[in-house]
Amino acid sequence: MSELKGVVLTAGRGEKASPFSLTRPKAMIPVGNKPIIRHVLDGFRAAGVSEVVVVIGYLGQQIKGYVENVKGDLGLDVEYAFQPEPLGTADALLRAAELVEGDVLVAYGDVVTAAGNYVRLAEALGKSRFAAVAVSERAGSSDFAVEVESGRVKSVKWWGGWGFRLAGLFALSNEAVRHVERNPGVMRSSSIGIMPPMEAELAQSVNDMASSSRVVAAVNVEGYYEDVDFPWSILRANMKYYRHLASRMERNILHGDARISEGARIQAPVYMEDGSYIGDNVVVRQPVFIGGNTCIDNGAVIEGGIIGDNTIVEDYCYVKAVIGNLVKIGHAAEVFGVVFDRTYIVHYSEVTGVVGENVDIGAATVVGSLRFDSEEQMVKVRGKRFAAESAAFIGDYCRTGVNAIIMPGVRIGPYSIVGPGVVLYEDLEPGKMVLVKQEYVKSDWGPERYGW
Repeated sequence: MSELKGVVLTAGRGEKASPFSLTRPKAMIPVGNKPIIRHVLDGFRAAGVSEVVVVIGYLGQQIKGYVENVKGDLGLDVEYAFQPEPLGTADALLRAAELVEGDVLVAYGDVVTAAGNYVRLAEALGKSRFAAVAVSERAGSSDFAVEVESGRVKSVKWWGGWGFRLAGLFALSNEAVRHVERNPGVMRSSSIGIMPPMEAELAQSVNDMASSSRVVAAVNVEGYYEDVDFPWSILRANMKYYRHLASRMERNILHGDARISEGARIQAPVYMEDGSYIGDNVVVRQPVFIGGNTCIDNGAVIEGGIIGDNTIVEDYCYVKAVIGNLVKIGHAAEVFGVVFDRTYIVHYSEVTGVVGENVDIGAATVVGSLRFDSEEQMVKVRGKRFAAESAAFIGDYCRTGVNAIIMPGVRIGPYSIVGPGVVLYEDLEPGKMVLVKQEYVKSDWGPERYGW
C-alpha cells in the first residue's frame, strides 16, 4: 500500500454548534486548549501521514492561519482546497481529490478521538485494500447508523436501527475515492419519512460501496471519542480528553522553574510547564495539567482539569474545568466546564457550561445547573429538541452584569450582554442586550417614621 495522504473536511458552517460556530469554524473549537484540527493533524502524524489537504470554506482563513503556524513543527506538507458552498462531505472530499492522488485518510474536522484510531484505520485499509471506516456505539438516533456484520459494513442509513454509527474517519483507496464520484447528491439511504437536505453525504457513498459487495472494513474506535456537533459536545469532548490524560498521570511533572509552595496541599499528580507556580493554601484534589507562566494561588481549590498559559486562578475559587489561556478566575468564583481564552470570571460567580472567548462575567453571575424535576435538559436546535447538559453556553465577546442569572440550557449569541439582575430563561440572539424593566414604589421615610 502506498503512503496515505491526509484529508480534513472543515468547510461546513456547523450551525448546530451555535453560538460557538458563529465566530469560528468547528475545527477551531478548542479541546484541551488545542483546536480540534490540531487533534486531527496529530492523528495523521501518528498514522505516518506527511501530506495533507485541508478543505476550507466558512471562515476558512482561521483554519489556514493556524495550520500554517504549526505545520512546520508537525513536519507536514499542507495544501488547501476550497468549498465555496456547503454541498456535503462527499463534495468536499472530491475537491480535495483534485489535489491528491492515491489512498487517503479522511477526517471530519469536528471529530476528537485518540490518535491510535487513525493508526488502526490505516492498518485496516492495508488489509481490506479498498476501504475502512471508523464506527462507534450509538448513543441516540440522530446519526448515520451502520449495519456491521463480521467486521464489515453492510449498509449505512440515517436513523437506522443498528448499534453503530459512522465516527467521521475513513481510510479510502484511490479506487474508493473514484467511487465517491457516483454520489447522487442526496442521502437516499434514509428511513421512510426522513427529509434529507440536498447535500452529497460521504455516508451515502460508503453505503453504496458496501452494497456493491466491496469490502468496507468497520473499525471500532477505542479510547475517547466525541463528534462535536452541539455546544454541549464541547463539554463532553473536553472532559473525555482530560480523563484520557489524567488516567496516564502517576506523579508530578514540573518543567523548568515551575514550582509548588510547601504551603499547598497536593493530593493528586500535577503537570506544570515552565514559569508556573502553585502557591500557599492551594488544594489540588484531582490531576491537573497547567501551562506556562500560570499562577494558581491563595486558596484556590482545583478539582481537576486543564489550565492554559498565562492564566491566573486565585483567591479561594473552585475549579473543575478546562481553562484557556490568558484567563482570570478569582475571588470565590466556582467554574465547571470549559472556558475559552481571554475570559474573566471573578467575584463569587458560579458558572457551569461553556464560556467563549473574550467574555467578561460580572460579579455574582450564576448559571443554574439543576432542574427542580431532575429531568434531562432539552434544548431546541434548528427546530428540533435534543437532550443536552444542564449548563449554559455563552458565545464569544459577551458580558454579564452583576447578579445576572442564566438558566440551564440557555445559549447566548456572541456580542451580547445580559444586564444586571436579569433572569434569562431563553436563548439570546447575537448582538443583543437584555435589561430588566422594573417598577419602583417610592414612599416617604425619615426620622418621622423611624426616629424621634
